[in-house]
Amino acid sequence: MEEYSKEIQRLGKVFLKVFSINLGLNEDCLQNAFGGKDIGACLRANFYPKCPQPDLTLGLSSHSDPGGMTFLLPDKRVSGLQIRKNDQWVSVKPVLPNAIIVNIGDQLQVLSNSIYKSVEHRVVVHQDEERVSLAYFYNPRNEMLIQPLSELVTSKTPALYPPMTFDDYRRFIRTKGPQGKLQVDSLKSTR
Repeated sequence: MEEYSKEIQRLGKVFLKVFSINLGLNEDCLQNAFGGKDIGACLRANFYPKCPQPDLTLGLSSHSDPGGMTFLLPDKRVSGLQIRKNDQWVSVKPVLPNAIIVNIGDQLQVLSNSIYKSVEHRVVVHQDEERVSLAYFYNPRNEMLIQPLSELVTSKTPALYPPMTFDDYRRFIRTKGPQGKLQVDSLKSTR
């Protein structure tokens, strides 16, 4: 697990570098906004038991991840992740065995001033198969003030989100529970 964690953190830095360059920013801009070398990260193992009536339950209801990015290593035997695309739920099936699925989280949406969008997703259960997945959350440090990056804010593209620490944002969303993308979207200013 320690080796896996190191490799995912290395991969997270590469993604943030690519995202920064794509936004026209210095390559370490997003990594610095996350806290530099000291990011917040955690690994969670998810177990979804089989369910005789899968249409009556969800493994995890609709939400977007509050952090920066989620690296998901899904079960090889059966998929369960679905993303919302054009108001439809679409099952995500890895193209290769052991492929990692990367979801953009709310903090990247805020930092990019909504250029990048967090992914609304849910997890469904399977009638005949149980499932295990590993989700690695690559997040800003708790005390980092997250707000649209100043380089992306202009008179034509004003800041869409108020400054808030990552810890404050997590407390904010915990009071309401999973609600699709309602929580991050509710922070948008209506200028």
